[in-house]
Amino acid sequence: MKLSAIFLATIGTIHVHAQGLIWSSPNFTSTTGGNPGDGPLPNREIAFDHVSDPNVTTSPSLNPVTGILFMTISTNDAGRTLFADALNSPGLAGFVARLTDGANDYIRFSDVSPLVGWGTLSEADFLGRSASAPDFAGYTITQIGLRIDSYYDRYYAPENRYLNTLNYSLDFYGAAVPEPSTWVLLTLGAATGLLMRRKAGRRG
Repeated sequence: MKLSAIFLATIGTIHVHAQGLIWSSPNFTSTTGGNPGDGPLPNREIAFDHVSDPNVTTSPSLNPVTGILFMTISTNDAGRTLFADALNSPGLAGFVARLTDGANDYIRFSDVSPLVGWGTLSEADFLGRSASAPDFAGYTITQIGLRIDSYYDRYYAPENRYLNTLNYSLDFYGAAVPEPSTWVLLTLGAATGLLMRRKAGRRG
């Protein structure tokens, strides 16, 4: 029994250590301007979702099936990574399911306020991957983080208005799914170890 416990503990350790950052999207920059004479722009609302049809007319923020990271951010969030979870991202499971299906579908993103417009890119383009491996098929995705590299207002004197610039990327955390042959070898190893243990006990 000790041997089986050690084996299971080892497998658990391997699984835990395999979890980590597996990919970061390219950095996106979004600049928007306020009205002349107004002060700095208000906080931004953001949202992302995953669709198979790029012509869907519903905003990403209204997509409960694959929508993630519906939140308001401020310039105080610069340098932080904000994570999608069950509370702020009701469509996290749906987003991840499509992110690992091997198809080169579309990711939409809203990063201005109000959320009346959005951009659309194929998975390969959004993630910066090749068309032959556009998403994370073969991986489990456990977390998605919005990394806000910089977010600031600046006054643009020639137009007497403030410009608001957001630089961000999405970080994907998870692990590769073991090949079936790997699980077979591990299972055989455990079974062999237990058998040897039992034989040794009988001899004693």
